[in-house]
Amino acid sequence: MRARRIMAGLALATTVGLGLMAAPAQAAPTAAPVASAPTEVVVDSRSVQAKHFYSSHWTRAECQAEGSYWLSQHPTWTATCEPGLGTDGRFKYHLYMWY
Repeated sequence: MRARRIMAGLALATTVGLGLMAAPAQAAPTAAPVASAPTEVVVDSRSVQAKHFYSSHWTRAECQAEGSYWLSQHPTWTATCEPGLGTDGRFKYHLYMWY
């Protein structure tokens, strides 16, 4: 009886092990749709600025001072100070840098 349980356990372990080693089935790749426009627009990613959160400040003056500092370091960037609630639930000014 004990030998039968051992053999059944080995058979089950082997089946599970082989199942885990098998490569998963993958869907066949689909063909990409063909563009209908004869010309393609190319955008230079270096000229596109994106909005990035930088820091939170208690007063607008602190926020603007921090923004001015970073603008002096990087003249091509822009900065905005937007009022709103911080993660602690308190009113603050959030500095966003556009670069």
